[in-house]
Amino acid sequence: MEKNKNTMKELPISEKPYEKCEKSGAGALSDAELLAVILKTGTKNKTSRELAIEILSLHPVYKGLLGLYHLTSRELLAVSGIGKVKAIQLQCVAELSKRLAKETKQVCTTFCSPGDASRFFMEEMRNLETEHFYAAYLDASGRLLHYQVVFVGTVKTTLANPREILRLALRYDASHFIVLHNHPSGDPNPSREDIQTTKRLQEAASLVGIPLMDHIIIGDNQYISLKERGYV
Repeated sequence: MEKNKNTMKELPISEKPYEKCEKSGAGALSDAELLAVILKTGTKNKTSRELAIEILSLHPVYKGLLGLYHLTSRELLAVSGIGKVKAIQLQCVAELSKRLAKETKQVCTTFCSPGDASRFFMEEMRNLETEHFYAAYLDASGRLLHYQVVFVGTVKTTLANPREILRLALRYDASHFIVLHNHPSGDPNPSREDIQTTKRLQEAASLVGIPLMDHIIIGDNQYISLKERGYV
C-alpha cells in the first residue's frame, strides 16, 4: 500500500512546520513552510509543504509569495490538492498580507518629495498588470492620512470625472493630495492624456481648496513626477 504523506509524520521534527514554529517561532519557517501551515494537508502523493512549493512556483512570471497576488481562482483550482476552500484561504492570506503591509507602512509616513512617495508605492504598483490610479491624502505637514485605489483603467477614462478623488479628500480632511498611476509597460514617461487629465484634475481641486501637489507615474523601478516636469 502506498504511504499517505499528507501529515508529514515521517519527517524529522526539524522539518515539521507546526513543531518548528512551536519551538523556534514563525520567523524560523520558510515561505513554503508558512504556506504549508495554512494548507494543513497535502494529497496522497505529496505533503502540504510539497504542495506549498508547487503553488509558490505556479505563476509563470511571479515566483514565490508574490505569485499569490497574481494567481486566479481557476489557476489555484487546477492544482491537485487545492479545492474551493483552500483556494479561498490562499487568496485571503494574500489579501491579508497586503492590508497588513499597508497598515504598517502608513504609520507616521511623511512625504517630503516625489522620491518619498515613489519609494512608498513602488513595490505595490510596479507589478500591477493593468493601470491602477491611486490617491494619497496628506495633512499640512505632508503626513499620510489615507490612500487607496480610486480607479482601475486608463488615465484618460479615470480622470474624466474627479468627483470621487475630491470626495475622499474632503472626507479625510486633507490639506493637499497627490495622485499616482502605473504604466504596466514599465515606461513611466507621461502620455499626452496623462498631462491633459492631470491639468483637469488640478483645476477641479483648486475649486474645492485642496490642491493637487503632484501626479507620479510609476514604471518598473523608476518613476516620473509631473511636478518635477513642470506640469503641476
